Amino acid sequence: MRGADAFEDTAFLGLARSGKRDPYRLSLFGEHLEEDERPLAFLPIQGGTLLVTDQRLLELRAHLEVHGAWNVKQFQGYALHRAVSRSIVRELTHEVLPVVDAVGNRRSEDRLRLATEDGPLDFLVSKGPAPTLSEDDVHVLRTTILGPQAK
Repeated sequence: MRGADAFEDTAFLGLARSGKRDPYRLSLFGEHLEEDERPLAFLPIQGGTLLVTDQRLLELRAHLEVHGAWNVKQFQGYALHRAVSRSIVRELTHEVLPVVDAVGNRRSEDRLRLATEDGPLDFLVSKGPAPTLSEDDVHVLRTTILGPQAK
């Protein structure tokens, strides 16, 4: 198991750029890292977190367990939702799409689309009045994901 110290050189992007870095929470993410794996970028996305390492892209989601008659959910850590080897990723694009909800409110969807050897992958970063990712964040993600990889 890897602790919060594994994240010392990690780029925190999007809303995580200015967020508090709780060592306990970071250690929960570290549980999903291999012993020789280094986290390079950390990005909160809709419903979870995208963690880019020197080997893989990990989509992690909060693991909640229901307790008692009132269906109270208790946080149990993070569960691995999807893992993708960086070696199969060929391109990354950032799209901000205008959407209108059922009531007529105009919003935007901030998305990352990855072209891989196995087909396209889509990550919804946020839904809201404005995009979350800056062009600098997208540049860091692109160079991190498509850049040199661990052997």
